[in-house]
Amino acid sequence: MSTANGCRTPDLSCYPSDDCPPKNLPSCLSLMLLPSRLFAASLAGAAEVIRKTLDGDFVDSCPSCHYHHAKDKPCCDIPETPCPSPYVCHIHWTGCPGDKLHYQIQITNTAKIKRLFTLTPVPFSCTEDVIDLSVNKQVLLPDQPLKTIASFTIPKTFGGGHYQTRIKVAGAYEQYILVYLTVHPNQDCCCDIEQGEIPTHIKAHHWYHHFQCEEPCFEALPQQPTQSGPTKPLTATATTKRKPTKKADKRG
Repeated sequence: MSTANGCRTPDLSCYPSDDCPPKNLPSCLSLMLLPSRLFAASLAGAAEVIRKTLDGDFVDSCPSCHYHHAKDKPCCDIPETPCPSPYVCHIHWTGCPGDKLHYQIQITNTAKIKRLFTLTPVPFSCTEDVIDLSVNKQVLLPDQPLKTIASFTIPKTFGGGHYQTRIKVAGAYEQYILVYLTVHPNQDCCCDIEQGEIPTHIKAHHWYHHFQCEEPCFEALPQQPTQSGPTKPLTATATTKRKPTKKADKRG
């Protein structure tokens, strides 16, 4: 359709002869089957997720770079390895003042050459007390072990509390053995027992006895006679034998 100024409005109508297909409304059967089709589609999606999980497509982390990416994608980062901890052993001791503690230590030379290994104990914090080592230095051949015993007697100056120190292990490089010491107070290291007379308890008999009895809880020990003052050991008493008298036999 043309206007007075010569502009033409395009014809947007759709004719049967053109390529514009007619639109059909869904049938009642399609609407009724819609919930089942949705359920089947959800099952198909769940099955696909299960298949990908079992095939390893969903990985938590890459074993090479330890990052998250798809299984078929290459690692983009350079793989790194962490350094081992220099603290290779932990010793936990618990005791009271005066107790002597022991711990066995073994160091093996895993190198291909022989090497000198030394163990140097460090004093406990704020003290001059150190751990004793039966062997503190040895040249080790490949795969040869060094065996030593660490011992420490808790001094009386160590009150109740926690103490910490370390033992330096020097070979090709330094490693450390951490020692943790827990000292109980003297009051907790004493067993206080009080004993008087033998306690008794009441034992009930059956209902038809109509009475109860009182019995000792423990069996009494045989008591020795007590004397005021020091006791003397018993000595064997000498026995005297009377010699028979000889009488002359008189014959008439």
